[in-house]
Amino acid sequence: MRKCRTSSIVNWKEGVGKTTITYHLGTGLEMLEPEHREEHLGSEEVPRVLLVDNDAQCNLTIACVGSDQFEKMLDKGVKTMKDLYKDFLENDTPVVNVEEYILEGVVRRNGSQTFERIDLLPAHPDLVYTDMSFAIYSRADFKESMSGPPMYKFRVLDRILEQVRDRYEFMFIDCPPSMHYLTQNAIYASDYYIIPTLPDWFSAYGLHSIVAKVQEFNRWWDLAGNGLYRATELVGIIPNNVKEYNQEPIQSQAAIINGLRERYGDLVFYNYLTNGDGIPRALHEAQPVYSLAGSGGSAAKQTKLLRRILVEFLDRIAE
Repeated sequence: MRKCRTSSIVNWKEGVGKTTITYHLGTGLEMLEPEHREEHLGSEEVPRVLLVDNDAQCNLTIACVGSDQFEKMLDKGVKTMKDLYKDFLENDTPVVNVEEYILEGVVRRNGSQTFERIDLLPAHPDLVYTDMSFAIYSRADFKESMSGPPMYKFRVLDRILEQVRDRYEFMFIDCPPSMHYLTQNAIYASDYYIIPTLPDWFSAYGLHSIVAKVQEFNRWWDLAGNGLYRATELVGIIPNNVKEYNQEPIQSQAAIINGLRERYGDLVFYNYLTNGDGIPRALHEAQPVYSLAGSGGSAAKQTKLLRRILVEFLDRIAE
């Protein structure tokens, strides 16, 4: 079995496409043609994927199972990331089987089928309070460091996922719109991170700060980790919700994308995702836009572009 590769999708701005990219990278791996998997993964076998919803908005969970089913899950008290964070924050070796929290056979492929090899670690709305819990929590037996927050607070998600990494070849973590503890945990636990952005100046303006902050995390965690920490690598920046004219980004957005390429070079994905009603329609029906490709229009266009983004992602992490 190939080594599990874990990626976080991050941006501290809302509405830039974090959930859309997370969801379609994960589901796209099962929907690739066998010859494309052979070319880009080295095997026609469909990889095992875990989608991790690390955001109190629960958008990834809702996209996977549908809003009605999600409400039923909450009513039944289904175990979620909220419970895992609590147990692993407060204990070095909690008596917890992470596999019991993973939902299998629930990620919808279309109106009547689910994905066979894609699982879900669901979120809970109360994750909104988890960052606060991280900030105020202090272990009674832990002597505070003068250099900053204790390292155990950043390793919680990594320890959770470590229990199940041998089951999967890919993990994708959908992060909240912040750089607080939940996102920091995701970055620590990941091999890679991706930044989706809108092609406007307000969205593009904060990208440098995100990249600089992750570089700072990498330096600090490397120093504190006694050589055990592996730096999280930026795979790239993905422009999203691009408007086109004659198959090219409109002039104002093209200027922004070109400006990003001048600043970040090859870290900006060659492929981008256009706007349109295909993805919103698909998410409303709790299925990836790939399943609506046959309906034509923006769904077909966005399907083609998302497949290109997925292949570019695979090529980038293979380099």
